[in-house]
Amino acid sequence: MQKCNFTIISITLLALLASACTETTKDTVKDSSKETTIISGKICDMEGNNLTDVTIISGDKQIKTDSTGLFSLDIDTPIGNRCVLRIQKEGYFDRIYSKKATDTTNYPIQLIKKEQSKFVTLKKFDAKEGAMIEANGATVTIPKSGLVKSDGSDYNGTVDIAVVYLSPTGAPAMNPLMPGADLMAIANDGDTVPLISYGMVNVEMTDEDGNPLQLKEGCEANLKYPAPKGFSNHDTIPLWYFNEESGLWVEEGYSTRQGNNYVGSVKHFTWWNCDIKLKNGARLRCRLINYTFDEIEIYAGTDSIMAWVDDNNTIRSNIFPNRPFTIAGVQMPALKPGELLDTFIVFNKIIFHDVNGNALSYVKFKINEILYYSNENGAWAFPCDENEKTNIRFQYYEPVTITAADFGTAKTCIVVCKPLKKKEAKQDKNTENGANRPETNNSEDEWKDSVYTFIEPEAYIVFSADKDTFTGGEIKKEKLLSAKSISSRVRYETKERVTYRTIQKRYDNAIKYTTLSFDMLFVNQETGEPIKLHSDSEKITEEMKKQIEKTKTNINCYVTNIYVLGGDRLRRQLPPIEVIVK
Repeated sequence: MQKCNFTIISITLLALLASACTETTKDTVKDSSKETTIISGKICDMEGNNLTDVTIISGDKQIKTDSTGLFSLDIDTPIGNRCVLRIQKEGYFDRIYSKKATDTTNYPIQLIKKEQSKFVTLKKFDAKEGAMIEANGATVTIPKSGLVKSDGSDYNGTVDIAVVYLSPTGAPAMNPLMPGADLMAIANDGDTVPLISYGMVNVEMTDEDGNPLQLKEGCEANLKYPAPKGFSNHDTIPLWYFNEESGLWVEEGYSTRQGNNYVGSVKHFTWWNCDIKLKNGARLRCRLINYTFDEIEIYAGTDSIMAWVDDNNTIRSNIFPNRPFTIAGVQMPALKPGELLDTFIVFNKIIFHDVNGNALSYVKFKINEILYYSNENGAWAFPCDENEKTNIRFQYYEPVTITAADFGTAKTCIVVCKPLKKKEAKQDKNTENGANRPETNNSEDEWKDSVYTFIEPEAYIVFSADKDTFTGGEIKKEKLLSAKSISSRVRYETKERVTYRTIQKRYDNAIKYTTLSFDMLFVNQETGEPIKLHSDSEKITEEMKKQIEKTKTNINCYVTNIYVLGGDRLRRQLPPIEVIVK
């Protein structure tokens, strides 16, 4: 994926910065009354495609990107050493980008398209009736007759609403898309503090003519954020709204933990962030070389932070100050308030192959009696001392010992797994990578309490009214009409839970799937011709529901061409779901 960079150049230093998308330069233009700073960069969409004719605004100055997505704009020296840009393009959500002028960290500047997707919900509702809107697990509840126009007059017509939810632990990555760039905020006591986000929601509402709507004075809307996995639990977490003029988050209200969600209420709409604040916090930027998963946990005592690994295998996060922390077992020093640690960790990557050279998915193995497993591509990464010998013991294969010489300059080692030899070779029903192997010489109890034995991913239908799922077979039409989405999962032969926390997180990442698209196939009951309806997300479309309504009972239809994206970023097609309408 092509990277898109936004670089602010210090007015006290002349530099030439290169990035994957563009070269950025700095110039300071002086006259008798002011200084200006030239800001240049490139804008792209979430797939890395260059966006042309994008408007970039700063104060009373603006410019458009050229045919390659590039822009260059000279702005007055920012007040408070903070630059704020508004980025606009038809068909996309506006993006406010802001950070310190002295911060030369390059972030992708990507725009979110205004279209239905996993994390964007577009709907219409009657203002008099209110609505509850869900996006990617978060919900927004609008009160009845609770909206006003810009002039303060009541509005009771049709509302167009767009809800965006960005998760700190799921796709898409939060950092390239969120407003601002550094999660800096103004707390209730007036201090400027960095934040650690537990999720953020954006709500935009317009009337039938496209004019903006807001909450009526005295009315409140409810926000519900899913509690992110791997984060420390809190009874309450402050809420923060994004101030588009200052480019900072502002503390206002709080959320409370209710089950697996954080719930709070707000009196106006913009971006709302559910975040803990770090008093005098520090910053981390760490490159994870050879790392094989899309998330990693940072531990600071009893607290933990889940960081998203971007396409450059880099994590960026606010960090607790004055406290040492660890990343993948590597000890990091305590950072002073405001300090930036720019570092890297080299992971030694192992790829497990069978004797025929094929990658072995999800291989169970132990190092120092701690159980691990490879990802779907047979890979596993660990930051160990490669000068020491590493002994690896398997449940189904002969043990191996690897040393520094096995990794080479690429820090990658191919381990060939040879099946255990037994006097009587029985065929084990539980197989890895779809092949039968001799039964293990090890005790089954030694392995089963620490890892699942699982089958291939499968797709299933999720319903709006309850938590039931449907993987195929007979179903009543009324039930099918309540279908909400197509999801995917890995089924297990055992239900034992992984006991090691770090292993559990690695395992969860290895089996994470996001539905990208699917088709529903029907038969025209008059002509016998096939009817194919397509969804480019996990959602059941209105056209599909209309066709279900028309379908007679005792008729088969199929959910097919189900494509999902795994935690290893590989696209897969899952088996179809056969549906018999009763």
